[in-house]
Amino acid sequence: MFIVYTPEGRNRIQPGELSPQLKVARTKRVNPVGESEMDQMHFKEAMAQVHEKTQPAVKEYQSVQNKNERKAVVKVYEIMTQPVMTIRDDRTLAQAWQQMVEAHVHHLPVQDEAGELVGLVSSHDILMRAVVGDNGQLDIGGEGLVTDVMTEQVVTTRAEMDIRRVAQVMSEYDLGCIVIMSDAESIRGIVTLSDIVRRLSESPPLEIYV
Repeated sequence: MFIVYTPEGRNRIQPGELSPQLKVARTKRVNPVGESEMDQMHFKEAMAQVHEKTQPAVKEYQSVQNKNERKAVVKVYEIMTQPVMTIRDDRTLAQAWQQMVEAHVHHLPVQDEAGELVGLVSSHDILMRAVVGDNGQLDIGGEGLVTDVMTEQVVTTRAEMDIRRVAQVMSEYDLGCIVIMSDAESIRGIVTLSDIVRRLSESPPLEIYV
């Protein structure tokens, strides 16, 4: 389950099906050709010979399939970053940028005075307001506040969600990250697109496809 946090409240979103349901028509049973008992006997003998010849190949194929058996789906809690660095909604863009640079992160969940999740600010959001001064220095939005550029609709989920659904939602909604919430509705972690790509690169075969 995914929940979008907004100033108006929380709303659930449901990702589409991972794959369409395939409908296969039932085939009719075809009896072996041959009406006499002798024909039936010859047919059974021929089938037994074919089975005997192909059995080694079938066993070899099955052994290869067993070796390549895929692992269980990776859960969010296995790849999420925690604890999460956050920022208050009354902070300036310059303060948010400095915090990102020092922590080497690109996303900061925004909280109000009571600690409630009220938005999400990214490095891209801040750079869209930045200008280069005459001295070549980057001016990060002057006295602008985080609330001026933050995204107010924050998509969240729980730590037990599998990452293939997280990847699907991030793709459908063009998200750079998803905030992970605890049962107590507090911020527990964060998963970025880089986290998913890193997991796939470190743990082949692709465990995301089970």
